[in-house]
Amino acid sequence: MKRTLTTGITIWKSRGLLWPVALLLRATACSVKKTARGLIVEPSQGCTGGCIGCSLPEKPSVLEPETLEAWLGVSPAEPVTIHFSGKHSDPLASPDIESLAVAARRHCSMLSISTIGLGMKPGLEQLAVDRWIFSIPAATEKSWIQLRGNNRLQEAIETINTVRENSTAMVEVVLTIWKASADDIKPFNALKKTHSWKHTKVVFGRFDPDGYHFGRLENIAVNSRECPYSVDENNTLSLKNTPQGCPLSGYLFLDAQGTLRPCPFTGDESPHLTEPEQNSWKQAGEWVKNKNGREYPACRWCP
Repeated sequence: MKRTLTTGITIWKSRGLLWPVALLLRATACSVKKTARGLIVEPSQGCTGGCIGCSLPEKPSVLEPETLEAWLGVSPAEPVTIHFSGKHSDPLASPDIESLAVAARRHCSMLSISTIGLGMKPGLEQLAVDRWIFSIPAATEKSWIQLRGNNRLQEAIETINTVRENSTAMVEVVLTIWKASADDIKPFNALKKTHSWKHTKVVFGRFDPDGYHFGRLENIAVNSRECPYSVDENNTLSLKNTPQGCPLSGYLFLDAQGTLRPCPFTGDESPHLTEPEQNSWKQAGEWVKNKNGREYPACRWCP
């Protein structure tokens, strides 16, 4: 609740006095039209991390601003929130990130970007974004090298500080705990103090059943007391506590190929739509209803 309130106050200051009214109107319209209140957008299939052992498409798809505009233009109700994120990728890898941000901001009340903070081109710190979320996998050079096979912690720190100094957006730094960075909470708190980071969070890495480099069982910090997972004698991973409902029930996902999906964790085996038409949004509305009504364990992707 505190995090949400802080975000809202920061955006209010940037967007102006009438921003809460627009926010309320959009939220109401989404409810009445039975449309998802949030849209997660993948700007590119590429990545800027350069991690050893991570496989990227030979020719990564890039979402064209015109495609995003086409989807948003036929929606019965504009989303309250648009969030740029990646599916084993990073938004900063997109050559069209500036145009995408301009297009998205026209159609939503809150625009955020989640990134690893590497490879940021000069000037991008001034994007018209309401919130930057920098997700780092480690807080020490040693653990960063163990996880990614390279040492770019300092580059990430410099990017975070550059954005904080040159943007009015809220900047949040998130440490994702993996097995190699299980002892990094104390160093992370030291970084927070040294660089005066106001908004921080610690989360645990998610299990990825598709077997990508990050999210494999051997990388999960299962020996940490706070880790949400446990492993039995058969090396089977399970949640310690089963949450109620889907955490992304109010969101849809538009991937870099311009395909609308229920969430970032589903592929072609799940329902998906490729044509930006108003009827497409109507069909997608049924996905939201299904996600709201399903039992949480029915989803094998989310922790």
